Amino acid sequence: MEEKYGEFGTQLLKTPVSFGELIDTGAQFEVDLSSAKDEFNMMDLDDSDDDNEADVNNEELVSPWTHSFEELKRLMVPVTEHIHKRITRKGEKELGLVPDKARVAVRYSAYWEGEGAPFDSSLLRGTKYEFETGQHMVIEGLEAAVRTMYPFEQAEFIISYHLLFRDLGCPPRIKPKADGLFKIEVVNFTLVGDREALDKLHPEDQNKFNIVYPKALDMHLYGKDCVKRQKHQSAITAFEKAISSLNYCRLADDKDEAKQTDLLITLYQNLMVCCNKLNRPQRVCIMMKALNRITNENPSGKSLYHHGRALAALGEYDRARAEFLRAQEKHPNNKEISEEILKLDKRITNYNQSSRDIWTRALGLEKKETSATNANPLSSDDEDVDEHQRRFKTECDAMIKQFAETSIESLALSRNSYTPKEFQVLLKLAKKNKMALNASRLNEDVITLAKLKIY
Repeated sequence: MEEKYGEFGTQLLKTPVSFGELIDTGAQFEVDLSSAKDEFNMMDLDDSDDDNEADVNNEELVSPWTHSFEELKRLMVPVTEHIHKRITRKGEKELGLVPDKARVAVRYSAYWEGEGAPFDSSLLRGTKYEFETGQHMVIEGLEAAVRTMYPFEQAEFIISYHLLFRDLGCPPRIKPKADGLFKIEVVNFTLVGDREALDKLHPEDQNKFNIVYPKALDMHLYGKDCVKRQKHQSAITAFEKAISSLNYCRLADDKDEAKQTDLLITLYQNLMVCCNKLNRPQRVCIMMKALNRITNENPSGKSLYHHGRALAALGEYDRARAEFLRAQEKHPNNKEISEEILKLDKRITNYNQSSRDIWTRALGLEKKETSATNANPLSSDDEDVDEHQRRFKTECDAMIKQFAETSIESLALSRNSYTPKEFQVLLKLAKKNKMALNASRLNEDVITLAKLKIY
């Protein structure tokens, strides 16, 4: 049995549910909200999350306390009237407590008094659990406990039923009027930001840098959170709004200009990441032009890396390799850049081999035509032209079909190699096979046969 749940798609139930159960006692579903891991490394957005899930150890699921909660409370520190806490591993205080408007990842197990097995645990699902603070996404007591913790901290809490399932509960699994023991670990948290931060500005404030800048930072945080949840189009919208608002501002001094430049560089780089994810290499190249302008032609290695990926996707292999080499100069020990260069070299080799194969077939046709003409000098000029056109069309059609079967996105051709009539034949065959002939902006003699993108 499957459950459909919004952006998280189709998920399988761990145990099947019969219609009889649904009618008689009901059934509880819990959706796995953990998103797919994105590439948050040096070459992508910051705030890496390298959380490698291990197999669950059954001993980790056993309750740390099976005696009276009143006895355990004496070993704890009261946080509020309804929450008592005991720290079992200190967290990283320099990162701060889990704040409001943050996406926090936790591992937890929850137990009833006197019971050794949990009535709920993220470990049973083999993953951490993520929720956004301040949005009432989890029970009140769990969020209140997490808000007292630092990243990497582990702690045990006794939480009153007043902040859990109240007087009624949900028998038989959720006991009525029952306090709970929670064993919690905060894996990490990231600020979420506000997607409406810039929309809330008054018109008279929209060009004031000291007011716009913190709102743009908020949009940047929101965009990063969208990337983490694989919502790249939403991230692009957020980053573009932030860029537009910053460019519209009046700057008071050099300090404002430096802050504006730093944030714009980050936003443009993050846009490059998202556009590459969505296979929009042309947009990446536009972002690179903006970065070259604001960095005085000295972009970061990250920018060069993503520009190289975009150029490679466009079939601009030589330029892509040059960008990767520039990125490697700035980050000589980066494994990702080295791997991209090796992949590109392999792609160039395959491209050259495919080009040789295609043009070997074309040159073979030319030799056959020359031999046929020499062998039959009495044939009319019109018959020779018609036969040449038929042969040319047949051979070009075969060449284009062979090119379509390769992984190469574009093929460079010489414009001067074709007569006007041959060029028209080539153009028609390209359209027939859903391809395009484009003139090079750098060399007027070069035309490119390119596969059309289908979205």
